[in-house]
Amino acid sequence: MIDAAIVLGFLAACLFLGAHARREENLEGWILAGRALTLPVFVATLVPTFYGGVLGIGEFTWSAGLSNWTVMALPYYVFAGLYAVFLAGRVRVTPGLTIPDHLETAYGRRMALMGALLVFILASPADELLMAGALLGHLTGLSIGVASAVAAALTLALIWRGGLRSDAAANRLQFVVMFAGFALILPFAWHAVGSPAAMAARLPAGHMSWTGGLGPAKLIGWWLIAVWTIVDPSFHQRCAAAESPAVARRGILISIGFWALFDLLTTTAGLYARAALPVLGNPTLAFPLLADAVMPPVARGLFFAGISASLFAALQGTAMLAAACLGKTRIRAGLVATMILSYILSRLVPSIVGLWYAVGSATIPGLLLPMLGIYVPAIRVPGRWAVASSAAGWLVSLAWVVAARVNGEPPLGVEPMFPGLLVSGALWAAGYASSTRTVHAAPISTPHAPQ
Repeated sequence: MIDAAIVLGFLAACLFLGAHARREENLEGWILAGRALTLPVFVATLVPTFYGGVLGIGEFTWSAGLSNWTVMALPYYVFAGLYAVFLAGRVRVTPGLTIPDHLETAYGRRMALMGALLVFILASPADELLMAGALLGHLTGLSIGVASAVAAALTLALIWRGGLRSDAAANRLQFVVMFAGFALILPFAWHAVGSPAAMAARLPAGHMSWTGGLGPAKLIGWWLIAVWTIVDPSFHQRCAAAESPAVARRGILISIGFWALFDLLTTTAGLYARAALPVLGNPTLAFPLLADAVMPPVARGLFFAGISASLFAALQGTAMLAAACLGKTRIRAGLVATMILSYILSRLVPSIVGLWYAVGSATIPGLLLPMLGIYVPAIRVPGRWAVASSAAGWLVSLAWVVAARVNGEPPLGVEPMFPGLLVSGALWAAGYASSTRTVHAAPISTPHAPQ
């Protein structure tokens, strides 16, 4: 009970910080916090928000070993770096509050509606809600359904008042606790299992391989899913809310360093979990069950608080973004609808890694080219072609995802994102060829970001 009390106390502190942030009635203030995020706040809010899948990392590392770093870490550093260098400053100086706003200015209303649907799916916090429910259920004995509903209610209460201001206020505490929690478990794991060399000797064959037994197509598929970074609404929101383009660029580059450090902690903990617990009925609980096995009370509660810090930060942030896609005029009603829909999705696909792969594979082909066209006008196509490219890429990849789930493997052995990107790219190329360089959708102001 003491471990549960520590976690609930930590969540109560986050709720207090968020609920006492300045109330925002203005939409721009609720979504972008007045575009005034300083560099420290930018980093403190982006790092935990974008790293919300901590139990999914435990699941993946327990199942596939060191390849977690190959597919869940390295590609995201690469694309985050590209985003920082080429897009972050442009996002900051581009008018509009959300990705659908930018799509409407570049391509028209129909593309904005299409984009709002896809961004909502991408930002849906179903995976974070599933993780939060799993953690709270593990701590309290509640069923995962009831625990997920409690997590949804806590999230609504935290960000209801101030939106991004409330989120960022809680993120500053969550940032510190997530690192402290995972730094705490490693000495206990070392004591219980042995040195990293001793731990590696107890792992299954291939667990210390960079590929983890994944084939080339699967590895490429996971790398393509890391393009998620380019279309991620959390990146977009934080960059748009930064106090300057320079803060947006530097903030992402600094965040990459913190993510690399956290990946070192989580991957090591995941490998220790596999060595200590070679048989698990539910790998999603690899981290909590490792803590149960090697940590005493109180220390274990602090570790659980570290887990909850990361996943609740992401749950708050993605819920806010998904709500903005559902209804900008009634943002709080959209927030309630977001949590209800995410709850339903989390019950339908009860695997965190499965949710990541399915959602990423289906939606990224529909968003990638239209979003790149926002900030690189030279590659833009007329609105009708943008809509066709987006819809076709999404529907083809979605059909591939559904077929893979029904049949147990993707059609023709091809991962879902490949056909979606191929079809989307072909239609985009056709639209580009059908128009001259001077005939594009309505122009959008994208001045060079100041230094």
